[in-house]
Amino acid sequence: MNERISVLEKIREGRHAFRQSEQRVGEYILTHPREVINLPITELAEAIGVSEATIVRTCKKIGFRGFHELKISLASENVQPLQTVHEQIQEGDNMESIIKKVFAANIQAMNSTLNVLPVRDLNRAVDALSDARQIHFYGVGGSGSIAQDAAHKFMKTGKPVAAYSDTHMQVMAASLLEKGDVVVGISHSGSSRDIIEALELAREKGATTIGLTHYAKSPIDKVLDIKLCTASNETFYRTESTSSRIAQLSIIDALFIGVSLRNPQKAIENIQSTREAITSKRF
Repeated sequence: MNERISVLEKIREGRHAFRQSEQRVGEYILTHPREVINLPITELAEAIGVSEATIVRTCKKIGFRGFHELKISLASENVQPLQTVHEQIQEGDNMESIIKKVFAANIQAMNSTLNVLPVRDLNRAVDALSDARQIHFYGVGGSGSIAQDAAHKFMKTGKPVAAYSDTHMQVMAASLLEKGDVVVGISHSGSSRDIIEALELAREKGATTIGLTHYAKSPIDKVLDIKLCTASNETFYRTESTSSRIAQLSIIDALFIGVSLRNPQKAIENIQSTREAITSKRF
């Protein structure tokens, strides 16, 4: 198939081979292309009234490996290229304008996250982390650095903590977990197959699973015991969700403080010990 053919043209040309449910998927994409770009697969499936598998099957029938690849192509045809760098940036913006827009987007993401993040879920997460035998953080790509930052903080709790960004290491580590362990999976889209598979395995082994993800319904929801939501205006086809990462880091800070306050004396001692350990590393 000619790769220069647009996504919508591929759907029009290929829909004669669609099943009835696939026809509904194709029609929805044809009439709501920009909306589809910003929807996770779970919400799109609910909006159309089909299964996630039907959406994936439809995407494959017109030459894509899955829904995410279709969204990338659809976005390239419907969104200005600069928006893949940042939602609000325009060609010709000077540095003063750029920094104001970046800061404004981050502030909005923080405020929006406060509005969608129930305190009861934060309390449940703090309970689980406080009682945990050991804690794992899983993230891939940009989320891998978030996982590393989380492990760096939670090391100061004195609990065994590890961060894994390699997908093989994630499932290997998950396979050795048991009841009393906690895994925090980080995925802005909530559609990362590797993170979902690792969390599913950890849950089967008896570990408590916590997800740090967007508030919209997505595949990761099915493998979570506790969902900690973020919210931002960033779209789901973006590879780097910068504003949401600021919100994720803030949630991790709040969780660490919440766990530390369960045993403040121990937290103070641990922080002091780690500071003393790195004293010789500084001038």
